[in-house]
This record gives sequence, structure tokens and C-alpha cells, in this order.
Amino acid sequence: MIKISQFALATALLTHRASAACEGTISTFTGTSKADCTYANFLTNLSPDCNVATLFPDLDPATEVAEICEYDAPTQFVEIQGYYQDDKRYFSGGGSLVDGENFGIDSAQIKRFEANAGSNQLIDWPQYAARIDYNAANGLSPEGAENGYPANMNLATSCQLQTAMCCFTDDSIGDAFPVDKDTDVCRHDLLDSPQSNHIEDGWSVFPGGETSTYCVGFTWTDGTDELIGNMMYDVSLRNTALHGFRGGVPGAPMCGCVEHMPEVESAECRTASKASDITFTFDYDARSADVSASNSVDITYADCGVDLATAYKAKAGVVGVPAEEDKIDAYLVGDCETDLVEYLNEEQFLHEGQHATKYVTPDPAHWSDIVVGEGIYFQPPLVDAAESDAAFRAMIDNACSDTVNGAEVPRHCIVRRTCASCQKETHHDIYYKRLTDLPPVLTLVSEATETEPAVYEGLHFLDMFMNNWGKVNNLLGEDFKLYGSYEDALADTNEWTYCTYQNSFDNVGFPRNCGPTTIAHDWNSYLRHGGYAEHHGFYVEI
Repeated sequence: MIKISQFALATALLTHRASAACEGTISTFTGTSKADCTYANFLTNLSPDCNVATLFPDLDPATEVAEICEYDAPTQFVEIQGYYQDDKRYFSGGGSLVDGENFGIDSAQIKRFEANAGSNQLIDWPQYAARIDYNAANGLSPEGAENGYPANMNLATSCQLQTAMCCFTDDSIGDAFPVDKDTDVCRHDLLDSPQSNHIEDGWSVFPGGETSTYCVGFTWTDGTDELIGNMMYDVSLRNTALHGFRGGVPGAPMCGCVEHMPEVESAECRTASKASDITFTFDYDARSADVSASNSVDITYADCGVDLATAYKAKAGVVGVPAEEDKIDAYLVGDCETDLVEYLNEEQFLHEGQHATKYVTPDPAHWSDIVVGEGIYFQPPLVDAAESDAAFRAMIDNACSDTVNGAEVPRHCIVRRTCASCQKETHHDIYYKRLTDLPPVLTLVSEATETEPAVYEGLHFLDMFMNNWGKVNNLLGEDFKLYGSYEDALADTNEWTYCTYQNSFDNVGFPRNCGPTTIAHDWNSYLRHGGYAEHHGFYVEI
């Protein structure tokens, strides 16, 4: 995956001071991939009129050239339109390209880019310094704040299927959508894209006919992601500027990873390939004392020859790709009528009998009574906080074990949360398996004074689950693991891979945004509103 450097993204071109003797092109070389842009190749081909001591007098040359190769040699996506906000609004389905008054003027810069660089430069996946600032300012996850990916294209926390697409609903100002490529739009969970639609929760369904819609995307595997920025350009800005495709499905992003996009019947598939080696060129501008880099390579864009779902399924068996190739069927559903019947009956409306994952009643032979709960599972903790925490700890430290190679191995008992009101099915039933000893009991070290607050050590462990899901002595993969079933917890299979924690005691409890991928708002809290786990209960294995 692409990594981010806040320093590198914060500057449009990395700048360095050097002697004016190095004017113009100072190093040029070719390679078969982005990985060939290295300090060794730069140094081997450096002009004899220059040396690294004068180019980078106060910096480590190897580090600086590596930064330039990573963030300046490839064309940054933001350079196409010129501003992060333009891209942000466009991907969400708005902005001047979508609803501006003069499409010719608004699309002119992209058309110039297409004419001069669209098919002969390596383009990076969208990422922005402004996005880093936005994440931090809005209290988003620490993981999110460390990267600049757009909300619907975050390679660090979503896009698990390594598939992205755009869906256009307006072809009124240019070419008509390709003949026989129209798709039916089925539905969209608004929770999947709150930073695009600015709606906290809800869902939309689109039964019957609607306006003509054209969806097109691409898919990739680990180790073959060098051109995903070019492919995103091809299916998004290139389609809009050259063909006039614009307008998104209401309530959904216009472009993004498929996990954030509306569920549709099908999508077309595009791909990109290199028709030549990549030439990397380093230049020095004596007036500004800047060292900059660029690349040139022949890029060929083409149809995949199959639809996007088929192209995704063809990845099955490739190293780094999930074996469950049918996962794409949750987003490219094949038939809207069948999908909507199942969606409305299984996820939104009442069920005949008991729902498979909601309203679960834990077997009393294997699980304790409710430790604490809310809503239909209402069970307050003991009045004395220390007593309630001690009782909870004692239950977790009870005589549980695993069988390993025929022998019983002691372990902590598993904590289970059931949640009837959670939006995501993955969060209807969660299993917390402790790997390390419980953190020390919360104790008062010194009383509060007129000038100093009271000082405590340790942790109220029960309160951590109820209200303050923290990472002190509670790191995923180190202190605990999370699973979607008891069987997975015992077998240590299909463990969850993503977790976030509280922001300075914001009264958000278990499991915050932890999940198989990032899952927002399915947390509980006994001190504030905002989470969907209004009906939940905690149990401990016995």
C-alpha cells in the first residue's frame, strides 16, 4: 500500500538549497517500476557539475531523495485539478465539475492535463496534506489522522476488497453513456459514507426504474498497485472531462472504494498498463534553489474484457487476495429485485422467528448472567465502582482454558457483547479474548489539592468496556483479540484487524470503531448518546 509523509505532502514540490551551478536537469534514469527511483540510481546518474553536498547541505541526501522519489517523482493526484477541496467535492458528487455553471471552463485544466500528461505519467492514488489536518481537527481515528486518503478511498482503513469504482447518473452535457452499459441502482446504506452525504445514519432503496446510471471501476492485488492512481484518474476525472459524465447516486459518493459505494447490479471494468519503462528526471531551479522530480512513461488504458465482478473473482487464488471471491457480490449484486427483497427483510424489517444474529440469548451453561447492559438488556452495574470492577475481573480470571495438542492451557475467560440495535451484522455479537494479564486495579495515589487534581494509577476495567475504550494495556493483537464468533475465538481464526481508541476520555465505550475493518458508531456508552448499541449486554464465559 502507499505510505504517507505529512512533510512531503505539505509541500507541493520538495525544496532544497544548492549551488546555482546545478541549473536544469541534474539526474535522469529509467526503471521498470516506481521502486527503481532510488538514491543509488540518482547518484550514479548525477551531473558532474553537481554533488549531494551542495544539493542537500543540511539534510541527509539518501533520505531526501527517497522522499522525492516517493512523493514528487510520481504525479500527485491533487495536481490534476489543483486543490484538495475540488477533489473532495468531486468524489462526493458535487463541486464545479458536477454542478458548475460553465463546464468548459471548469474542466479546462483537466483537459490540459490529459493532453500533456494523462497517458504518459505515473499518477499516485489520491492523498492530501489537507486531509491529515481535517482528520486531526475532527477527532477522527489516530490511524486516519496519519494518512491523507479521502474518506471513501482510505487504503489504510477500508478498501479491503482492493476494488474501486465511480457511478455517474448524468450524461446530459457530453457523450451518452455507453450503449448497453446502463446498470440498475439497488440501495445504499448512508452509514457507509457519512462524510460524503453528511447524514449520520439511514438507508435508501431504489425500486423500479430510475435515471440512467453508468458504473465503472477497477480492481488490483497486493504488489500490483503501482497504477491504481492512473486507474482512478481514468474512471473519474478523465470520464468527466472527456465525456461529460457526472452526477452521483443520491446519498452516495460518486467515486470510492466499493465498500462505500451504492449497491448496483453491475459495473464495467477498466485497467491500465505500462507500455514503456519509467524515466525519472530530477531538476534544479537556481532561482528557488528547489530540487524537484518528475516521471514519464507510456500508459495504456483499456477495458478489462469482462465486468468488474468477474474481474474481481478472477483474482481468487492470487497471493494477497482473500479466498472468498464472492465478497464482491455484496456490492455488485447481479439482480436488484432479489437483493432488495433480501435486504429489506433481513436487515431493515421484522423477522418471522428469531433473527440469526440479533436478540441472541447466550446459553446459560456457557455464559454468565448479564454483567451490565442497556435497553432491552438493561442491567446496571453494582453501585460501588470498585466492587463492580472487582467482580468483573474475577469472572474474567475464572477457570477457562484452551486445548492445545491434547493438553489444557489456562487462559482468561472471554468477554462477549451482544447488540440487537447495532447497524452492522458483524457487531451483533462480539468476542473479546484477553491475551495478557488484566491491567492493575484503579487506585488513588494522591488526594486532590487546591492546585493539583487527584492522581490515580491503574484502570477501571469494566468502565473501559462501558464508557472509555482505551489503548493503555489494551492494544489489539498484543493485549487482546476480537472475533465475530465464539468458534473463531477458540480456534484463533478470522480475528479482527482494525481498532481505534478513545480521544481523551470522550465517553465512548466498546468497541469504538474496531471491526474486521473500520466500523463507525456501533459502540456503547453509559454516559453519552451517539452510538447505535442502545440495546446491548455484556457476558463472560463460564
